[in-house]
Amino acid sequence: MKTLLYIKTLRRILSVSALLLADAAALVLGLLGAAFAFGGAVRAGDVLYLTPMLVVLWVTLLAAFSLYDRARVRRNPGALIAAALSWTGISVAGVAVYPESGLRASEVVLAASLALLLGGVLRFLYEQGIETFYRRGLALAPTVIIGNAEERARVRRMMLDAPGAYPVVGEVDLRDGVDLPALRGLLDGTEARDVILAGAERLADEDLLDLMRSVRLRGIRMRAVPGALTLLRNQPVLSQSMGLPLLEVRYPRLDNTQRVMKRALDVTLSTIGLLVLSPLFLAVALAIKRDSPGPAFFRQKRAGADEKVFICYMFRSMYQDAERRQEEVEALNEADGPIFKMREDPRVTPVGRFLRRWSIDELPQLINVLKGEMSLVGPRPLPLRDFERMGELHKRRLAAIPGMTGYWQISGRSNLSFEEMVRLDLYYIENWSLSFDLKIILRTLGTVLRREGAY
Repeated sequence: MKTLLYIKTLRRILSVSALLLADAAALVLGLLGAAFAFGGAVRAGDVLYLTPMLVVLWVTLLAAFSLYDRARVRRNPGALIAAALSWTGISVAGVAVYPESGLRASEVVLAASLALLLGGVLRFLYEQGIETFYRRGLALAPTVIIGNAEERARVRRMMLDAPGAYPVVGEVDLRDGVDLPALRGLLDGTEARDVILAGAERLADEDLLDLMRSVRLRGIRMRAVPGALTLLRNQPVLSQSMGLPLLEVRYPRLDNTQRVMKRALDVTLSTIGLLVLSPLFLAVALAIKRDSPGPAFFRQKRAGADEKVFICYMFRSMYQDAERRQEEVEALNEADGPIFKMREDPRVTPVGRFLRRWSIDELPQLINVLKGEMSLVGPRPLPLRDFERMGELHKRRLAAIPGMTGYWQISGRSNLSFEEMVRLDLYYIENWSLSFDLKIILRTLGTVLRREGAY
């Protein structure tokens, strides 16, 4: 067992290392090509000293767009283009702020274009190599099968004719519909990369969409056996890589250009924000350390998209024993519903009260945005204490990636009831657009300056 684990880990390291080297090489060649085009060999030499920093930024942005995540489809030109646009925007902003760097905006744009072209070619060649590995059974794509007992057995028999690249790591019964909580736990525990759905025609449209959303929000590919064609709203994609004909299922409302641009906006603004606000982060951290004992940063488990738990980063605004004292203040809760809110919470430190009034305590969540666990705009992620007390209907607000700000924040924040918060979150999810996000971001600035509903 340990040997298999070592082999699996080694494969993962080699796979990511190959992509890292390819992407770094693409950017270096792009920078040198752009510099040579604008100033010859001498200019190319002048640009070399900036290359390490620019390569680190390039690779960081590619990682932020999940282009090294083995659980996602690596052949994702939209994400690659968005990452290149983000790198260009951040680099051009850096050139404007620090002109003494000597780098020109025109060189940045040309370098990004060349790196995008070269990176796309190298990733295509990498993809072809991976497909060869799969066909020969040298790489693994853990697979989960959904269906009743007879259908799952039929799928397993047909998969025996395929190479051993798609091991079945779990099964979910479809007798009384899909048990989404069980499926989520299985997907997270097995690190599955593929889901095969058999018998989708027996699912109600709403149940099928819920299933598709859960799988899509985890970056996992779902394919259905033929027979579900009448339920599919999008163009089917045929595949026989597993030894049986399959239709690739895509959740239609999460796969479009605006979604890619939303991620590009998240990555660009969060990166710039972390760089620009780093002096403020240092000053706040020192103030927190001087005000009360304990770490400057607070990490808390919160429920994210499709109920997936993640670690949310914040500046510590309470005393170190605040979570242990939760039961002491439960009776003083001033909010309705499952959430907890107090205007004069005795656990909040003097510095923490200031940070909360100006929403400074939430700035470290820019790290979550860069990691893809949060977005700049979306429903607020709630602590597990609140999430576990929510009803199933209220959990529908988790159908989108959580955000640092949202429609709820600009509509009253803590002054609103829990039901109003859920209603506003659901309205945002159903009426989402990139322009809606930009409107919320701009209105958030005014809300913060007016300190509305913050305590």
